[in-house]
Amino acid sequence: MVIEVLDPRRDPEPVYWKSLRGKAGLRADWSWEVLTAQAWAARTEQPVTVLLEDGEPRGVVSSAWVTGLTRRHRFARTAGRGRLGGLDVRSPGSGALPGWWFDGEDDDGGVGRLLDTFVPAMREELGFGLRALLVRQVGESGVDSVRGGPKMVRRTEDVAVLDVTPFSSRDDWMHSLARKRKQNLRKIFRTFDADPSLEVRVRPGAEADSVEIAELLRYNETKHHDVPIVPLPAFVGYLGRLLRQPDVQVIEYRETATGRAVAVATLLDHPTLPVARHWAALPRELGGRPDLYFHFYGEAVRWALEAGRPQVVFGKKMSEMKASLGARLVPQYAAAVALL
Repeated sequence: MVIEVLDPRRDPEPVYWKSLRGKAGLRADWSWEVLTAQAWAARTEQPVTVLLEDGEPRGVVSSAWVTGLTRRHRFARTAGRGRLGGLDVRSPGSGALPGWWFDGEDDDGGVGRLLDTFVPAMREELGFGLRALLVRQVGESGVDSVRGGPKMVRRTEDVAVLDVTPFSSRDDWMHSLARKRKQNLRKIFRTFDADPSLEVRVRPGAEADSVEIAELLRYNETKHHDVPIVPLPAFVGYLGRLLRQPDVQVIEYRETATGRAVAVATLLDHPTLPVARHWAALPRELGGRPDLYFHFYGEAVRWALEAGRPQVVFGKKMSEMKASLGARLVPQYAAAVALL
């Protein structure tokens, strides 16, 4: 087994990267140019670790190297990485997905192989200054693999996944919901369908304006300061590279009179499990519209049905509301591992 630890800021795209993405089903946020833009705009180093056997990729792990030098308003250092720290294993984009993939089936979702192969490789890369590991988005099947010894496991926010295969249309999905929610959605859909002042359309991300989307995302990001390390705002350079990937779709809400975007969502396409990645809308005091998020949910259902996708991941947060819209809530765990 050969292990490569890559820094997207410095290392060119590996020759096997596109085939790895296809084999592993890694979405647009794993594109090498997207990883590069993210790494340059990050507050931490973002190593990408690849496991190769006979020249073929058998696994990949995305992580962030967090040390005492890490600061909220400081980009990752280009020289000197800090002697003591820990690795935060996480998806490079959507926080609703794990940050690793291994070839073959594992009863624990690959968590055991993560500890058995990734950790020793990174200890060799970083030395004994690597003192801790945080693994996010561990499924229930992987919990036993991270219990015992110097480890702490906690349940985190569930991930909402909407199965659309039982439905033939948006209305079919709506009618499957509880009476009160169904009545509310029917009113919302009728209101928007009869409103000529607002246009809703789905188009490839490459046709969207990354600056416009970044501006909208800033409004949404100011609402979510309920985590220990507040996420950095969306950078235009990162968004531009993400949007131009062929597997990104955008749902836009625009005023027909002015052309101004009042809300936008991005979808990272996937044959079986697309992800609703971003959502942003103007606040009401700046011309935003009420109930846009509920309408977007219906548009995402319509898109998934037309594209032949069996389900859509709607991420974390607002789990009760998403459950009322038919999503099933998938338990997730985080494991903190002390490396002695």
